Amino acid sequence: MSDAAARQRRAKQTVNNLVYSLLACLAIVAIMYMITPRPTTSLVPPVDYRADAKSTALTIKKPVAAPQLPGKGWYSNSDRFTSGTADGVDSWYVGFVGPSQQYFGITQGYGTNPTWIALQLQGDIPTGSKVIGGINWTIWKATSPSNPPKSRDYALVADFTVGKRTDQVILFGTASTAEFNQFAIRVAQNLKVLYP
Repeated sequence: MSDAAARQRRAKQTVNNLVYSLLACLAIVAIMYMITPRPTTSLVPPVDYRADAKSTALTIKKPVAAPQLPGKGWYSNSDRFTSGTADGVDSWYVGFVGPSQQYFGITQGYGTNPTWIALQLQGDIPTGSKVIGGINWTIWKATSPSNPPKSRDYALVADFTVGKRTDQVILFGTASTAEFNQFAIRVAQNLKVLYP
């Protein structure tokens, strides 16, 4: 075998070895990917928002939103009551995850004012209104990106007068408008009991 043929054979062998080692690496990565266990449910445990809402309502002596969820696949992953904020408005928040992993949030403010609603819906403007579940909702749409992304691009706000106090309920989330409206019906059913 001549030197030129030997060099050509060695050069070809180097390219072949490189291709074989690349294929072996890809096969190892594919096998590791297939055998690595991945969680099928959320890593955030569900919270008993209805029990928390009941406890909060007894403590603050005000109505606390806790709608019945539409069905299987829905759960609450967060709830909290915030008191004594700088704007003077106490609020209740509860977050939900739907069956398609879409996010829904409810924020209920007690004795609200224009500053509170502006801070809650930063970058959103009222664009109209509609009745869902027998409650008149003002539609707010984003004029700038929300944080987390898309979480407050579309929101519904309902006002309730309790004596001299005005309470506001804000619904927001990442779902489609149709899913959002279905969720708003459930919330409206709860609000009509709380604010007769």
